[in-house]
Amino acid sequence: MDFEVIGDQELGLDKPPKLGLKLFLNHKFPLKSKQNIVLRPKQMFEMMPLSARYLKYYVGKRMQKKRPIMDYVNMISAQRMYGCPIGGIGGGTIGRGFKGEFCRFQLFPGIYEYVTVPECQFIVNIRNAKNETIYQSVLSTYKKPRKAPASWEWNLKGSDCEYTALYPRAWTTYDLSKYGIKLVCRQISPVIPHNYKDSSLPCAVFVFSASNVCNEHRDVSITFTWTEVLGGPNKKKNIGKLDLERYSEEYSCGVTLEQKIADNTCAFTIAKRKCDKESIHQGYCLWNSTKTSSYVWDCLKKNGKLQPDPSLTPPPPNLSDKKTETENKNKKKEKPGKIYKCDSIGLSSCISLDPGGVGSTEFALVWDMPVIKYKNDKKTHKRYYTKYFGSDAIAGASIAAYALRNYENWEKQIAEWQEPILSNSNIPDWLKSALMNELYFVADGGTIWFDVRDEYPETDPRHEFGVFGYLEGHEYRMYNTYDVHFYASFAIAQLWPNLQVVLQYMFRDSIPMETVKCRQSLYDGKSVKFKIKDSIPHDLGDPEGPPFTNINAYNIHDVSEWRDLNLKFILQVWRDHRLLRAHCPPFADDRCRTMPYIDDVRDDDADDLYARSTGQAVDLATDVAPPTAPPSAPTSAPPRPRNILDLLYSGEPVEEAEGEARPQPEAGGGGAVWNARLYLAHMYPACAALLRKARAWDTDGDGLIENGGFPDQTYDAWVMKGPSAYCGGLWVAAVSAVCSMARTLGFEDDEKEFSKLLEQARKSYEEKLWSGCYYRFDTRPCNRNVVMADQLAGHWFLRASGCTEQVFPEANVKKALQTIYDNNVVRFAGGKLGAVNGYVVGAGGAVGAGGAGGGHVDTAALQSEEAWTGVTFGLAALMIYEGMNEQAFATAGGMYNTMSQMGLSFETPEAFYENGNHRSIAYMRPLSIWAMYQAITALPQQPVSLPNGQPPHAKLNNHL
Repeated sequence: MDFEVIGDQELGLDKPPKLGLKLFLNHKFPLKSKQNIVLRPKQMFEMMPLSARYLKYYVGKRMQKKRPIMDYVNMISAQRMYGCPIGGIGGGTIGRGFKGEFCRFQLFPGIYEYVTVPECQFIVNIRNAKNETIYQSVLSTYKKPRKAPASWEWNLKGSDCEYTALYPRAWTTYDLSKYGIKLVCRQISPVIPHNYKDSSLPCAVFVFSASNVCNEHRDVSITFTWTEVLGGPNKKKNIGKLDLERYSEEYSCGVTLEQKIADNTCAFTIAKRKCDKESIHQGYCLWNSTKTSSYVWDCLKKNGKLQPDPSLTPPPPNLSDKKTETENKNKKKEKPGKIYKCDSIGLSSCISLDPGGVGSTEFALVWDMPVIKYKNDKKTHKRYYTKYFGSDAIAGASIAAYALRNYENWEKQIAEWQEPILSNSNIPDWLKSALMNELYFVADGGTIWFDVRDEYPETDPRHEFGVFGYLEGHEYRMYNTYDVHFYASFAIAQLWPNLQVVLQYMFRDSIPMETVKCRQSLYDGKSVKFKIKDSIPHDLGDPEGPPFTNINAYNIHDVSEWRDLNLKFILQVWRDHRLLRAHCPPFADDRCRTMPYIDDVRDDDADDLYARSTGQAVDLATDVAPPTAPPSAPTSAPPRPRNILDLLYSGEPVEEAEGEARPQPEAGGGGAVWNARLYLAHMYPACAALLRKARAWDTDGDGLIENGGFPDQTYDAWVMKGPSAYCGGLWVAAVSAVCSMARTLGFEDDEKEFSKLLEQARKSYEEKLWSGCYYRFDTRPCNRNVVMADQLAGHWFLRASGCTEQVFPEANVKKALQTIYDNNVVRFAGGKLGAVNGYVVGAGGAVGAGGAGGGHVDTAALQSEEAWTGVTFGLAALMIYEGMNEQAFATAGGMYNTMSQMGLSFETPEAFYENGNHRSIAYMRPLSIWAMYQAITALPQQPVSLPNGQPPHAKLNNHL
């Protein structure tokens, strides 16, 4: 779509990018997928006791009028309709279908309403030179719902309209050339890496750019309508509780609708950027969604824009003469017309275009729900954005005006972040799109972000950056599920590192806690404590109860006995330390920002980065507090460089213009990153305690922990017993990480203790689990030939942490990865659905694509025959670290391309089955795709000629 240049057109912002999710508005997805979990007879028998206890728990929750944290009775299949959701991080989100509808509302934290509201719409009106309406339509091709306003018309031709999503932006092009107009709607949400202030805002901006492609004058009017979106438990309108008002300011004007959602005040504001002489008086109306919606449509058709409904406006006062008195008496005898209460708002903006002319208009949508009150909770929780805009639920107009003033700067910051990725020739096109679009979950994952500056001292990052939580999934409603966050954390740690830091501090504080209160474990019926000392909790609470207080909402297993949680905390700390150092270099020399330079740590003086860069020595004795000392004050962080992600790892620094000042961090909103050295000092005592606690699981004293014979890790329906590849590998990696921490901080006694343990653990791991081609799932004879896709998770995190030591033998790692690829990937669903969790290799333990017997998917447990999206992305990241780019892109790209054909964008599930069905929509773990980006940019790469995401084994059957 070629426009003449003016305003946004001049910058090319109205033109959709070449990459992203691209769909015509009449698109039909070629592959089917639904949530349908079918247990095999053996699995069903084993899960019968658990199922019985779950049903009892479920009924109890429903009787209390609460939702279970995981609802297996009313599972939700993917809707196959979504585009980019709107809204920043932690303020609630609103879904948008790629066909133009507003849908999937998540306004009260963590609670989703899967509804499409037809009254929430954009409407276009086109008028000719005679001021006659020649075209009018709702800007959507979604099938007109039965309850939609009867007079409103859905006239768009889907094949003439195309949608492009590259989160956090989206473009929809409307080819209305038949009526002389081409139109583009650009949707922008303020989700901006390293910008904490703007990223917290509950708003979105919609910019409409119009081009006159005919030889006559055209007037184009865009109308934005909104209504009460959630009605209470019975989904009925609460118009008696609504408050509507219009406003006009210097820069913008709009209309506000205030309502209650779960007893919390929420004010919706729709606003537009107004011209100098424009007022709101002729461009808005209030209306009733069930009774007066026809007025909206007819008014637009007649006038080309909205006007207040005269039937809802009190008549002017009558003159006191005899004639009018007589007329008034007669009128009193007449039955008065019914006046309806309004529950909806509308706002119009017009663009006047001469032949060949172009123009634009902007709208903002704000939902101001500043304070969250949970049932039975006396505490008032303030969202993070209230730090800047107040908590009185009257900030809608201010936020809207701020958004309309700043959206162009948001787009500039987004472009500066995305461009180095989109132009990187080492990244396949599908992955460029996937990296951006999978980030939807950071905002749309039921995310909460509270301002708690009065609760913590300045030496704690929560004072400045609040507390943060996001759900395990839309259906699995637990905040910050830690075993899953282990995978997803790559996105947050690279893009909003301070949120990763505060999340880690939140978990650190939970480690010494122990409860007296017990509950029944649904798995075996035993009574267990909610939390024991020196353990990482599974999660930080349920969105229906006060999160961050009532932790460990997960009640299926005794998570205090999970083998992976403590180890995953340790590994994240060490990975975070590396990334924080890269984000926050204490120097200005561009060459020093490269990852090889940052990782070049000398043995003689450990962490000498500052000394090498500045020529000043660092006194370790005074710079780092000992484990028992109180936290020291944070040091001031230097400003971040431009294009930070590109500079983090690549060897190609971006040159700054001569004389250009480096951007200074804005308190709370800019790029200042928490000090890496302080972070490590604060976390080390917890890491050492967790490691020593986990050592109790080494029951035979061989240096390697054992699993307990129940699902005691993230695969919570798959039993490991004794030494295992997954937990054993995490253990070995965690011991190595703590050794490195102790060395960096100068704790020589700890380093000696853990170094000795590391040598013992490595030896036992190789002797007991290495098969010659892969690490065995566990040591039981029944699992001798089981190849686990996730067996190298510990090694993956060491690579991501910059570890150069051969903790795991290089030859064994590469052979295991090739075995996984040949079996778990290529032999599963034709190589197009990622890596199945478990695969039983052929007769005699033969492995590889040509192995005798062929093998089969492991069906011993429900999760062994699933392919997990997040695990697949993590596996692909490790393949990249090990130089197996072709296998990596085939593994992850095949799955992602299949997901796209299934229509699962913006609701990426946790798992797939070989028949193409899925489990648990909109899940946290797929954010691990950002581990692939870190791996690609951490090492020198050669461009890969492999077609995007296509496995080279074309002859394999596709079982979808």
